[in-house]
Amino acid sequence: MTALPFNRLLPAALIWVTAAFLLHELCSLDVWWHLVIGRDILQTLQVPEFNIYSAGALNQPYHDSHWLFQVALAITHAVAGLNGPILFMLLIWGATLFIVYRETHLYSGTAAAVFITFLVVGASAERFLPRPEIITFLMIPLFYSLLRQARYQTPAQIALLVALQIIWVNSHGLFVIGLFMVGCYWLAHLICAVRKQDNQLRQLSILLLLIGLSLLASPYGTGALEYSFLLFSEVGKDAPEYMQAVNELSPTFGKAAMGASAFWFFAGLMLLVLISIALNPRQISVPRLLIVGALCLAAFTGRRNIVLFALVAAPFVGEQLAGRLSRLTLKPAMARFLKGTLLAALLAWSSYPLSGAYYLDMEIPARTGLGVTPDFFPHRLPDFIRQHNIQGQVYNTNRLGGFYLYHLYPERIPFMDGRWEIYGAPFFAAKQAALQSFPAWQRWIEKYKIQSALLHHTAPESRLLAPALYRHPDWSLVYYDFAASYFVKNSARGSATPIIFSSDSALPAGGDVRPDGRFILNAFYRNMGLKPQLLANLELLLPTGLHRQEILFEMAKSSLELNRTEQAIRYYLQLLEHDGSHTEALSDLSFIYYQKQQFSTSLRYSKRAVSSAPDNLDVRFNHSLVLVALKRKQEAMDELNKILAIDPDYAKAKYLQQQIR
Repeated sequence: MTALPFNRLLPAALIWVTAAFLLHELCSLDVWWHLVIGRDILQTLQVPEFNIYSAGALNQPYHDSHWLFQVALAITHAVAGLNGPILFMLLIWGATLFIVYRETHLYSGTAAAVFITFLVVGASAERFLPRPEIITFLMIPLFYSLLRQARYQTPAQIALLVALQIIWVNSHGLFVIGLFMVGCYWLAHLICAVRKQDNQLRQLSILLLLIGLSLLASPYGTGALEYSFLLFSEVGKDAPEYMQAVNELSPTFGKAAMGASAFWFFAGLMLLVLISIALNPRQISVPRLLIVGALCLAAFTGRRNIVLFALVAAPFVGEQLAGRLSRLTLKPAMARFLKGTLLAALLAWSSYPLSGAYYLDMEIPARTGLGVTPDFFPHRLPDFIRQHNIQGQVYNTNRLGGFYLYHLYPERIPFMDGRWEIYGAPFFAAKQAALQSFPAWQRWIEKYKIQSALLHHTAPESRLLAPALYRHPDWSLVYYDFAASYFVKNSARGSATPIIFSSDSALPAGGDVRPDGRFILNAFYRNMGLKPQLLANLELLLPTGLHRQEILFEMAKSSLELNRTEQAIRYYLQLLEHDGSHTEALSDLSFIYYQKQQFSTSLRYSKRAVSSAPDNLDVRFNHSLVLVALKRKQEAMDELNKILAIDPDYAKAKYLQQQIR
């Protein structure tokens, strides 16, 4: 292949892999309330000042920093339904990545620009969501490009930047980044002016002043700046405890973030930036270095901020490094090999989301395509509530607040949703205290006059509330599916019939249910202690091959608890085919055969368990019990001595020694 086809194929492959990650089912928790509020603004032509969308903070002051984004999202929804937000996200992210690629390509060859932009795509994939932050993501490379080109010298150019800043101010709270980027250029030109060097300080001073004033161009005036500071305070080690629990705000270098592919794309960009600086220390643009450095520090504060750095790192690397490398002379065969390898890598990586593996690995309940995920939301519940005329205020886990609002507003509103800032630390402290016990929760919800409870199966409080509500005589479970359970006070349940579980209760009807839905349903059955249903659901998951060892182990444990011993043995043996040193499986098999008084078989498994976990004292003790049963007392004594040498206070070992003697 000649260079020309590669120069056409590589950008096409970049578009393909980007689209593969961008185009996926709607699964964002926040998009629902954004749509409702945006629709309200369009209808009333007013930006809300007080919260009327959730009972937990009803009539509290509400700073809606996203109102312009919400209006745009609501318009797309009016045109294309729930596909509208997806298409809007595609448009914004497409423009963002196009600017990044164009900026990078200005200084480097096509292959280098494609590779560096591909790193940006990988680092940003977790934020391919129809959320207000995408406006910030668009504005960052746009400001970077306009400032690099010195597009601030005429009134029209300054007006454009100011107009963009005003849009930013009214769309997302991180709008102060725009002022910071302009300030970096102003500072660099101030230094040039002091040194009597060529500069554009006058134009930049005018721009900086107007950009600063534009930060007040919102319905909230100076309140917008206060809210922006609040967003910055939500990440990092000093953030409130309830915010640190949010996955997207988890530490950038924490276990969760580093276990995802996005982190390693981010790490690749950081490495290239460092190499760029090392190779060109005297030729680096000072304002662009300040911007990249500051956003790199921002990326260190929390997982979601990785994107901020990635969007400026790519053009910076393109300017400082890729251009230099592109001037290297490579043999045609080597050039073709490198470009062909990059092309193959792009196409191979696109299969990750297209196959669904990316979403399963990341535990994202979505797949490539349009529409709304069928797995994460209780889609039949809104009609169920209307059909049975269930009235009264709901208590809901946070994940379902927006969904409930979208489908039932204005007649009904949720208890809380994803707008965490309006609830405040006292609310979350009270909530945390209430969830220490079911009676405490009951006392807490009295002031809100709660009549029903909508619990997502995977929400932490469902472990406490679901079984407690099911057992309570004043409450009834009236609905559950693969995503959520819905409990109602008997006095408010209308014509809904309580669901009573028995050992032979069937699983919810669902047809061709994806693994995501069954994994979520597992949480409900575990919380409720419904072992027969859990086992049946796990049996349907097993053929998928996902988390096979964990599923086999849980199936074996559940079978034991249901006194299905032979079934448990079969599952344990299947597990050992995949992991012959699985300590718990070996120990449980040894125990099963010990109970059956098949001591020779029990010994075979207890030996293997000790070999797999020689430092596990409980495993060694169980092995000594088997030896005693086989009348191999000296060997049992030797084993007990080993245990007591490690832990002299191991009471069971002391007692058994006395019995043997």
